[in-house]
Amino acid sequence: MKIFRSIACLALATAMGSASAAASKDCLSEVEGAAVMAAVLPDLIDGLRDKCAAHLPAKAFLTSNADAMVGKFRVVADERWPTAKLAFARIAGQEDMADKLPDEYFKPMLGAMVGAELVKDVKADDCPAIDRVVENLSPLPAENVAALIGAILMLANDEKDQDNSLPMCKA
Repeated sequence: MKIFRSIACLALATAMGSASAAASKDCLSEVEGAAVMAAVLPDLIDGLRDKCAAHLPAKAFLTSNADAMVGKFRVVADERWPTAKLAFARIAGQEDMADKLPDEYFKPMLGAMVGAELVKDVKADDCPAIDRVVENLSPLPAENVAALIGAILMLANDEKDQDNSLPMCKA
């Protein structure tokens, strides 16, 4: 379930573009959470492909078709990056540093780190199911995938005993 929670975290961004909530230093508003998810979704898909490639057939979606999906989500990630950058900085307690972090270095570094963190617990036995989920999401517009995963994230955010690496403010 952790991988689905992680995927949910990543796509929330595009779904909540017009929502607003009061920002808190300890949690993300819906808009911020959505932006964070959009910013890291391409790296998550890349990470899943890299982690699962050796455990999937050559014709599996992640090994043969994920590039187009990554490209589609990269467009949304670029659009949401300014909000995501501020949200990352605020949650890290470095809000005043956000303008000083050059995007050309910070964005790829953050994407790589978060992507790697999100896939670290994926087991080889999970790869076929993950491949099917990603393949079934691929024909949908990025905004729809984000809305779906965002809804899952909001539900998962209330589970007890969860490691909540993306704290969402209650609306």
